[in-house]
Amino acid sequence: MNVRVQFDWIIAITLLAGGPCWAQSQYVPGGQTNPATIQYLPPENYYQGPPVAPNFGPPPSLYAELLPEDRGFAFDHDSRRDLNFGQMLRGSWLRLEYLQGYLQRSSSRVLGTPIHVGDPAPLGGPAQDVVDVSNQFLLLFADSTDLVDGISGAYAQVPTTDGVSWHHAQGMRASFGIPILDVASVETSFWGYANQSAELNAPAIPAASQYAPGIPPLEDDNNVPFPLGPHGTNLTTFLATTLTTDGVPGSRIMLYDAGFASRYEARLKAGSIDLVLNWKAPELGWRMQPIIGYRHEQYGDHLAFGGAFDNRSGFLDGVGILATPQTNLIDSNVVNQRDQIQFGLRNELATRFFTIGVQEKFALGSNVVHGSVLTSNLREPGTIPGSLDDPALTSSFQRRVVVAPTFDLDVYAKIRMTQWMNFRVGYSLIVMSNLGVADESIRFNEVSDGLGGTSPDVGVNLGFRHRVVSALTVGGEIILP
Repeated sequence: MNVRVQFDWIIAITLLAGGPCWAQSQYVPGGQTNPATIQYLPPENYYQGPPVAPNFGPPPSLYAELLPEDRGFAFDHDSRRDLNFGQMLRGSWLRLEYLQGYLQRSSSRVLGTPIHVGDPAPLGGPAQDVVDVSNQFLLLFADSTDLVDGISGAYAQVPTTDGVSWHHAQGMRASFGIPILDVASVETSFWGYANQSAELNAPAIPAASQYAPGIPPLEDDNNVPFPLGPHGTNLTTFLATTLTTDGVPGSRIMLYDAGFASRYEARLKAGSIDLVLNWKAPELGWRMQPIIGYRHEQYGDHLAFGGAFDNRSGFLDGVGILATPQTNLIDSNVVNQRDQIQFGLRNELATRFFTIGVQEKFALGSNVVHGSVLTSNLREPGTIPGSLDDPALTSSFQRRVVVAPTFDLDVYAKIRMTQWMNFRVGYSLIVMSNLGVADESIRFNEVSDGLGGTSPDVGVNLGFRHRVVSALTVGGEIILP
């Protein structure tokens, strides 16, 4: 019994002593532990963390095929930035409209000055004083072929800008709007018209016929017949330009009997940016939206005219027809740069498929006006060749800054075609006041030199009027979802 107890203790002590030795020994697969290889220090990489679990999943190439690598922000449709940008543009709109317009002038001007002659009136000029030179007036000149008194007469008149307007002006307007947190929107618009051109309303010269058929000619005091025009009127033989002398009416006149050319042009471009407040803007029903913004307008006015004289009328007695016609040119150009602050109000009545609206804006600001007048061989037509040698080119310039008011009215209707597109038709009216214009900016004058001679003094003297631009509009509107 005592021997068995001692043997049990021997077995227990042996097991307890052998456990640490097995734990510190290196395992050799397929064999027994070599006592010489027993280590009493932790194995290499013991303190680098737990071992990585084995990967039993599919190879990495399969993930690359199923889930491509991230290609950046532009392709990340779930990014917060992309979502915020899309939310910001939601409800934005783009509109394009065609404008069929009419640029209307508010006034006209005679392109000359009143005439004052001595008593008796000398030959080679007007027969009497003329206040309105746009009406026909009589010229008397020597004529050696006239066997009665050696005097002939013909009618002249000065062209005007009366009746000049620019119909069928074609333009485009582009507008874009971005809503801001349902309380307002920022809207910008750009519009312009193609350059418009018209000719002065003046009789054609040289005259197509000497006498009107079937009508007896009028006669002067010497029973000399005057040429007749259409419908029994006196035929216009000359178009003319008249000048004052030292600022007072005189007798200086430039005559054109071989031809007359003119061109009056207008140019208009503009743009604006507005903050439109959603003061009352339900989805359906009556909407009222105040407007405040900035507006820029650029308007140009350009008038050029001149004539040719070759003495086919016989005005210069004994000279015959000139081999080289005498020509001149007057060119007036005015550019308006208008910068304004504008206020307005938009009223709309919206239904599910149809919207009508009225929008009024009033703008006030500054207008920087630049004007120039160029002349060439100004006073030579109608004079004896070589007797008057005006400069081949003269120029004058002027700049002014004036107050610039503008009124802008839009009346329109929108038809909902789809959830994201509207058809729009309307009427636009713009009144621009205090505009520098070309015909009113010419000074028709000559100055005395104190020695009995004169020199040309035709230059720029800025004149101001207003212009009215009306147009029918048609276009489409795209709304971002």
